[in-house]
Amino acid sequence: MSKIVNVIPNDDYTLTITLGNNHQIIYNMGPRLQAVRFSELAELERFKAVRVEHGNTLVWGGLCEITIDEIFSIMER
Repeated sequence: MSKIVNVIPNDDYTLTITLGNNHQIIYNMGPRLQAVRFSELAELERFKAVRVEHGNTLVWGGLCEITIDEIFSIMER
């Protein structure tokens, strides 16, 4: 499984995720903001505070997190 090497939060609530194999994916978090788990990220400033942790998880401080495996699973649906 590829590691996350960088993430760029965009103004449209998408994430540009760069993987260790130099592939990039665009992940739309917009629909997820309706869920209680991610609702705190509806404020753009909080959404943009995302960072990579351990090469496989995107975290927003103490608010929430999502793993690359979860992202891939959602994208495959």
